Amino acid sequence: MISLILKELAPPQRLLKTQALKRRLIPGHVKHPEIENSLARRKAGYWGERILSQYLKQLPHDKYHIIHDLHLELNGFRLQIDHLLLSQNFILLIESKNIQGTLFFDDKFNQLIRHNDDGTEEVFEDPRVQARWHRVLLEKWLNQKGFHMLPIDFLIFFASNKTILKTHSSTIRDAQKICKARDIFNKIYSLERQYNGKKIRYESLIDIGKLLLNQHVPEIIDILKEYGIVEKDILLGVRCPYCSYIPMWYEKGKWRCPSCHTLTFSHETFREAIHDYCCLYKPTITNSKFRHFLFVPI
Repeated sequence: MISLILKELAPPQRLLKTQALKRRLIPGHVKHPEIENSLARRKAGYWGERILSQYLKQLPHDKYHIIHDLHLELNGFRLQIDHLLLSQNFILLIESKNIQGTLFFDDKFNQLIRHNDDGTEEVFEDPRVQARWHRVLLEKWLNQKGFHMLPIDFLIFFASNKTILKTHSSTIRDAQKICKARDIFNKIYSLERQYNGKKIRYESLIDIGKLLLNQHVPEIIDILKEYGIVEKDILLGVRCPYCSYIPMWYEKGKWRCPSCHTLTFSHETFREAIHDYCCLYKPTITNSKFRHFLFVPI
């Protein structure tokens, strides 16, 4: 029996790269507020995804296989799916959201509006619109690969029970597609009844899962280009693990912080710097680049 989780949930590359950029951007840079706001949203989004992933692990292992954060290409376009459930009865797309506060679904203009305590409003794309479009794209993608036997449905998952969902309409379109927290199980069991009966053999289900994994194309992100950051605005050197000062000084196998005077021998001290380099530039580093970025004398 194949594992329930075909692709584990991991911190998104965009989140890791934004964290590295926040650590490395010179103090006082005009882009700091924008980066910090983006980072807060991405952390919240990943928290919501982790909550959902913990719920999905409780599903029967003999019924479902799960792929997290799947990226596919279709006719030159990218398709990113937060969470994908595969079964012999149906395929389920799940879009996870972690938006706090009171949310209004506006069916007339297909938008999601958050009413804040200070009286202001924020507008988001209606996640149902996104999910419907992703369903269409996934259907086309599977059809091109010769798999067209399984119906595809979608759910919108809100991670927090404290999120208040409202609508101005007497009836809300696709209301049964929206759920919060543990209600995800009720929605999935309802879909099991709707799509009663196996449509494909178990071997075919495994073939679909392997195909999706083999065709997964991770997104290439140039985080410096996205924010318009030039190389001279990036701090070089090892960050102090105690006061966060950059750079520490390298002294015969030790790292000394000129700000708080911490002296450390740990290799973990410079591993974060290597991680930051890979996030900001490229996934490999030469010896000369290593010494330049970490301020290690030749």
